[in-house]
Amino acid sequence: MRFTFVLLVFIFSFQLNAQETTRSRKAAKTYRAAKSAVAIQDFKSAKTLLEEALVIDQRFVEAWILLGDVSMGLGDKSFAIDAYRKSIPLSPRFSYPMYYRLANAEHSLGEYSEALQHIRKYLTSNSISEKYCKKANTLKKSCEFSISAKRKPVSFDPENLGPTINTDADEYLPALSADGSTLIFTRSKKVDGFRNEDFYLSYHDTDNWLAAKNLGKPINTAQNEGAQCITADGLTIYFTACSRNDSYGRCDIYESNFVKGNWTEPENLGGNINTENWESQPAISADGRQLFFVSNKSGGIGGKDIWVSYKNTNGSWTKAKNLGKDINTSKDDISPFLHWDNQTLYFASKGYVGMGGFDIFLSRLDESGDWGDVKNIGYPINSPADENSLIVAKDGRTAYFASAYFNEGRTDLDLYTFDLPQESRAREVAYVQGVITDAKTKKSIKATIELVDLQSCRSYKSSRSDADGNYMLCLPSAAEYALTVTKKNYLFYSENIQLQKEGSILVKNYQLQSLEVGEQVRLDNIFFELDAFNLKDASATELNKIIQFMESNPFLIIEIGGHTDATGTKKYNLNLSEQRAKSVKRALVQRGLKQERILTKGYGMSKTLNANNTDLERAVNRRTELKIIAVE
Repeated sequence: MRFTFVLLVFIFSFQLNAQETTRSRKAAKTYRAAKSAVAIQDFKSAKTLLEEALVIDQRFVEAWILLGDVSMGLGDKSFAIDAYRKSIPLSPRFSYPMYYRLANAEHSLGEYSEALQHIRKYLTSNSISEKYCKKANTLKKSCEFSISAKRKPVSFDPENLGPTINTDADEYLPALSADGSTLIFTRSKKVDGFRNEDFYLSYHDTDNWLAAKNLGKPINTAQNEGAQCITADGLTIYFTACSRNDSYGRCDIYESNFVKGNWTEPENLGGNINTENWESQPAISADGRQLFFVSNKSGGIGGKDIWVSYKNTNGSWTKAKNLGKDINTSKDDISPFLHWDNQTLYFASKGYVGMGGFDIFLSRLDESGDWGDVKNIGYPINSPADENSLIVAKDGRTAYFASAYFNEGRTDLDLYTFDLPQESRAREVAYVQGVITDAKTKKSIKATIELVDLQSCRSYKSSRSDADGNYMLCLPSAAEYALTVTKKNYLFYSENIQLQKEGSILVKNYQLQSLEVGEQVRLDNIFFELDAFNLKDASATELNKIIQFMESNPFLIIEIGGHTDATGTKKYNLNLSEQRAKSVKRALVQRGLKQERILTKGYGMSKTLNANNTDLERAVNRRTELKIIAVE
């Protein structure tokens, strides 16, 4: 556990009488000089003075105690434990408070059995305040949990990401693209004597990460930038920046988009997310519509809490709400990461029973949309040190996090990767990628790709292809989606995508037709009851897309064409196809589209696309199409 030294002399002072235990004036004078050094945070000098006082009088209880406190502040925990232990047998009136100090120090080094023994001893005292009784019982539970966890370790084989990523500075808060090829992380190092945080970027080349490079302007500045996340398509970054001219408080969350090979000037996300307090550590959901972040603003449960904001249909963010007591505690809860499955939340906390410092926990959304029980992901992933900023790749098993515990004598944070144990894994997700081009010129197109879950009608983050027409979308598997590709002055493209297998990687290239008479598109997400012309509810997504298309192009007249397979009589199929086309028209008119802009025609089985021999072939033949009839 990393310590920010608080003046423990104030905790210590309430336990002491004005009369010191030493009879040596020289030892007492040296001890008081050490207290003065502590008051100005000169801990090294204080330690030297205390050692001198103890050479003079080895039974000087207060000197041993303060030496333990100062050693803890300097990070020398083993020395502190030795000092506390030596103080206990010297004076009964100091022994019980020292059991508490000793147990904390032992716990911080992972000496859980010894810590449990001493905290139990402390709890036998009759003079413990309610506040310290509560703290002691929390420590006792942590010791008991840790001892049990060490008896049942989870699988864990951490691998340092190596010298192309890690340095003797701190590297932490990683973010990974959905395809696993791009890593962005925060590096904190001293520049001209001051600590500065910047973003660094590395690409994966076969088996190795290439040398990380500073992300550069306009995202990195002379001020601190840290804690970032990137959307599934890699085209939007949310990050924390401090002390900027447009900030609401000390540190705010900003957005930047990757356009024409460069990051745009960052924009502050506004007052629904940022306040005069501290906002940091954003995490974006796979659908791009939930932004989790950490803040110490009022209205929370602990010091630092996890909050969430939702993106409206107009692109703005709603007023952030606290995740509540299902996740947040009375202590600090930080570094959230919602896996691409939109279901599994990983975060770090000091408020749940753990191994010490920040431990990593997970919670999963249940069917009612509530967060389930919080679970410690286990030892030795969690250790007496601080573990945080864990992220998990799309496969649900490959994790990345920052830790100093494995650095063999060094105290700086490095980035590691490892396979999560089975019980802590997320659902593997799929992604769809491809290229969008003009059907005639074959040139690449910058278009918008939209996805809607047909069962829940949930809209996922709209993506866009880059200057070369490339796009990528990440989404949960085992679901059915309506995918639509749109661009101004082009006929939209519609497709039904069914992802049955977890981890699917689909390559879908699309060619868009210009708005010319005769061009047509298959409406893959119009659904009818079997052998009937009643529209299924799942057709609403496609109907709304047609309305949007027609409203954007008021000069078009279209035909809705119905087609059947070649099973049954011509008369029956012709009538069925005509009725289905008219059902689509009625639904569009009910949604506000003028009926004179829509023609209908039933083609029956006159335009089958194949031999009609198999169920799959027959399903392809049963279709609804939209054709441009006139451009007025």
